[in-house]
Amino acid sequence: MDEPSNKRKEYPSFNALSRVAMWWGIPLVAVIMAGLACLVIGVVGAAIVGVGGIFFAVVGLPVLLFIRQISANDDQAVRIFLLEIRCRLKRRNAKRFGNTFTLSPIRFGRRKNVYSHFR
Repeated sequence: MDEPSNKRKEYPSFNALSRVAMWWGIPLVAVIMAGLACLVIGVVGAAIVGVGGIFFAVVGLPVLLFIRQISANDDQAVRIFLLEIRCRLKRRNAKRFGNTFTLSPIRFGRRKNVYSHFR
């Protein structure tokens, strides 16, 4: 008879599926968003200024280089950077509450059932 083994069954791990898709060291979503923004700026610049207005699209190049620099070590760095900007922008009322800032999963003020009337 076979003895029961205490070995766990091993499954293959696909760790590459949890990474962000990159293009030349820049996250693909950031490349697409910056590319679309450059395209719109170039078309509007060409419509207003003329053919030379297409060169306004080059403004996106430093943005892409900045994103490449911050995501050189961590592929999630762009998400962390955007979260940091979001927290700094929402911190504008922190002085009213003892200069503290708390993130809460509840969206206060956006749904009626969040409020309760005290009598």
